[in-house]
Amino acid sequence: MTRWILALGEFDIQVVSPTAKKSQALTELLAAFPTTGMDVDQPDLPGELQEIALIEEPEWQLMFDGAASAGGGGIGIVLIGPESQVITKTCKLLYRCSNNEAEYEALITGLELAESKNVKRLFIKGDSWLAIQQLKGEFTVKEPALAKYRTKAQQILQNFQGYRLEHVVRSQNRYADALATLASKMDVRKDQHAVITVEAKGIMEAKPSNMKEDDWIVSIKSKLMEGKMADYKTVRHFHIEEGTLYFKAPTGVLARCLSKEEASCKVKEVHEQVCGMDGAPLARRLLWAGYYW
Repeated sequence: MTRWILALGEFDIQVVSPTAKKSQALTELLAAFPTTGMDVDQPDLPGELQEIALIEEPEWQLMFDGAASAGGGGIGIVLIGPESQVITKTCKLLYRCSNNEAEYEALITGLELAESKNVKRLFIKGDSWLAIQQLKGEFTVKEPALAKYRTKAQQILQNFQGYRLEHVVRSQNRYADALATLASKMDVRKDQHAVITVEAKGIMEAKPSNMKEDDWIVSIKSKLMEGKMADYKTVRHFHIEEGTLYFKAPTGVLARCLSKEEASCKVKEVHEQVCGMDGAPLARRLLWAGYYW
């Protein structure tokens, strides 16, 4: 330090302690470099990751079930999309298998179906407690026949972005169960396809007779609809169903009440059928056929 003082002594140098002017320095800096009021793009720093908006793929539901029988097994698959679209598939297994093998066959076929439809996220539901728990890793596989099935299922599951597994009771898996049972009972050979159409049908409505009702039929129907206890003995053996009057015999047989005109036609019809045959009299045969007058 002394050496430096001697060396600089010939120069006119004064040492002044600086004062704190932080706010003044900031004001002067802003005045020297004014902004235009516009945001300045900041350059990306090395190693900095840009924010990416992740779009989550919709989740589909896969219901599966398998059934084994002496004539070969059957599998049923129901694939339900996020917009309630339904894709079904059922197959006949042309070999004898256990119920657990049939369940795995259904699961693997369902996974392949979902993969072919470009499904990325899957919610898998089945009533096979063993298959679900083995895929979750909760149960071990001890049967050599099932080891290959679990391996195959695990390999396909890796192709999905995400999946969930849930065990459901049979009552919640009726659609897939019905398809599997149907396939196991059908006789379908290799390279054959059976097309089954299921239509919705309401309650059947009886077609009214075109013949005019007799007065006694109209009277009994009127008493039944009024429901008076005084007429109970008269109407207790009769019943109205969708506007048609029926007679209930002591044996429990129900017979439709006929007018005289319609009864004449039915007597001739039944007589021609049983003519020359031994057995019950014609009146009883008419009652068995469902007619009363």
